[in-house]
Amino acid sequence: MNTKRFTLLTLGGLFGAFLFLSAVVIFVDPFQIYRLATLYMPPIDNTTQVYANAGIVRHYDYDSAVVGTSVTENLRPSQLDALLGGRIIKLCTSAGTAYNHALLLDLAFRTHDMRRIVYGLDVYSIIAETDETGSAVPLYLYDDNPFNDVQYWLNRSVLGSFLPRCLRAWGQQQDDSIRDTMYNWAGRDPYGEDYALYTAQFTPPASRKDASAYDTQILANLREHLVPFIEAHPETQFDIFFPPYSAAEWATMESKGNLEPMLRARSLCYDVLSAYKNVTLYDFATREDWTLNLDNYKDTLHYGSWINDAMVEAIAAGECAVTSREAVTEGSELLRTRALQQIEAGGWIY
Repeated sequence: MNTKRFTLLTLGGLFGAFLFLSAVVIFVDPFQIYRLATLYMPPIDNTTQVYANAGIVRHYDYDSAVVGTSVTENLRPSQLDALLGGRIIKLCTSAGTAYNHALLLDLAFRTHDMRRIVYGLDVYSIIAETDETGSAVPLYLYDDNPFNDVQYWLNRSVLGSFLPRCLRAWGQQQDDSIRDTMYNWAGRDPYGEDYALYTAQFTPPASRKDASAYDTQILANLREHLVPFIEAHPETQFDIFFPPYSAAEWATMESKGNLEPMLRARSLCYDVLSAYKNVTLYDFATREDWTLNLDNYKDTLHYGSWINDAMVEAIAAGECAVTSREAVTEGSELLRTRALQQIEAGGWIY
């Protein structure tokens, strides 16, 4: 066999392998990029979010969505449907930034008529840089360009891990309960003071950031990654809430020197968002019955699923809605007072 023929056969074999592998991935479609999975249970869990969300947001049946970080993952769309109406899906990203959330909002509005967005306004998400994501995102799965999907077809993890996982789950079918169970981590961890305070800090700060330290990022994230959707879709109701971190988290912020800019973030968010009639802002950060009881927490940030349920009930009842900047300021002053009291005492005092 001469060199030319060998080269042609080798190239032909490689091209054939490329076509075969691509065809298999397109047919099975582990992350539902092209169609809803009906022949197997798709690999949807907390480790696959940035891939799985791209298919979920495109092809699931919904007219409303939950958007946020891990503190929104235990929300139950079935409860939201019952109390708020519509059909809700979870579009959550653990440790997600405002940019992560915008990618999902953009695709949701491009593919569905959206009735309501329930948005967890995590202060850690809006102090990130505007082009920063919590983890690497396969942006090629979020656009409408089919040609760059080759990165999906020949992805090593897809071929080596997720494709076999789908084949092992062949014959299992997802039902409507997947809307509640996807990304839900309820019941996996212990709760209580010993666990909630494991990473808490109660020492005075070595230095403090200026209160305006994050203003640029906060305003840029709001204006680039949230406000455009609010303005472009006045028919969509945005229920936006400050999550109920434990009081120990605010003390930890003070210990790290971040408390004042984090409290200022709350006011900046109100100033920007209160201008829109289709936005209701809820402040759950000051709920004493939740945030002062560490039996509700597995760490200083993450609360139990029963708090998620209670938040939905509060939204449905219009409780904790913010109606003035003064209310935000009063809430921030309460959070500051509790944080400083803990720092002065050198530990948890509630």
